[in-house]
Amino acid sequence: MTLESSNTTVGILYDIENAPFEMLNYTLGKARRFQPCRTIVISDWDERPEQKRWDKLMRRPGFTFRQISRTFLGKNSLDSALYDSAKLLYQEGVRRFFIITTDSDFVRIAQMLNSKEKSYIIGVGTKQASETLRNAYDEFIVYPPEERETVRKKHTSKQEKQVEKAEKAEKAEAKKQAKQLKQAKQEKEHKERKEAKEMVKAAKELKEAKEPKEVKAVKNKKGKNEKAKTAKNAKPEKAVQAEPEQPVKAEKPAKRAAKAAPKQGKAEKANKPQMEQAKAAEQPAAAVKVPESALPEGTLAVRLPKTLRRQLEERMREEEVTMDELVTYLLMRGLSR
Repeated sequence: MTLESSNTTVGILYDIENAPFEMLNYTLGKARRFQPCRTIVISDWDERPEQKRWDKLMRRPGFTFRQISRTFLGKNSLDSALYDSAKLLYQEGVRRFFIITTDSDFVRIAQMLNSKEKSYIIGVGTKQASETLRNAYDEFIVYPPEERETVRKKHTSKQEKQVEKAEKAEKAEAKKQAKQLKQAKQEKEHKERKEAKEMVKAAKELKEAKEPKEVKAVKNKKGKNEKAKTAKNAKPEKAVQAEPEQPVKAEKPAKRAAKAAPKQGKAEKANKPQMEQAKAAEQPAAAVKVPESALPEGTLAVRLPKTLRRQLEERMREEEVTMDELVTYLLMRGLSR
């Protein structure tokens, strides 16, 4: 294929397999800085016949679009066809080129264009282009441009903020609904418990109303007996206080019986009270035992515990009264209660 060219011609090699349509359109705008000149765009247009945009693009004024044919099919067939077209343009004197691709295989095309006389090569590719490919060019233009990328990032950031705000609002609403459901559940449970208690109470009242009078009377009598037992068990002190009222009377007749006995020797008579006290001390659960025939009429003989007797004697000494006076006092005090 013969391409008419000159030193005022700019060649654009478009890798249609690795660069989108938007990248070509962007490069055509950049190529206008070399005008007035003739711009030849070379690619395999038949490879993308379904894209109707090529028809509109090829009608743009100031640009010449050339279809290239591949010498073989398969991988790198387009690279070889573009290499042959670039070599032909270079032999015809073209020294300004745009190469639109991100494929590192196009490094050998750049090396060929600088083999004898140096050419000015501008590469157009994405950020993913390798350093080897970038270093093979005199200029490298990143697509999409930084300004558009910045605007896109700002727009994306704004959308992310809106999404984040919407998510927060959804979480707050979900939390509010969960709280309301929990509160409603608690109120329902409280209401059910209250109704259950009222039902139990009503059933109990109904049962009591249906009971015959005889059953109620038995229950009331049972309750009174339990109260009486409780009151009886709650007053042990009075029974203890009533016990010492009568045994002291037996002590005086005992003394009288001792005086009425025949007199013995002075030593025996002097030691007799001490012997009686020792004998009483040896019997902790009994007081002085006097025959009933020796007691005055109306006198009750009672066995007095040792501890109680000691208490009475100590109190008698403390208050400096006779045993009769102390017993009379305690007796009157017990009857008055």
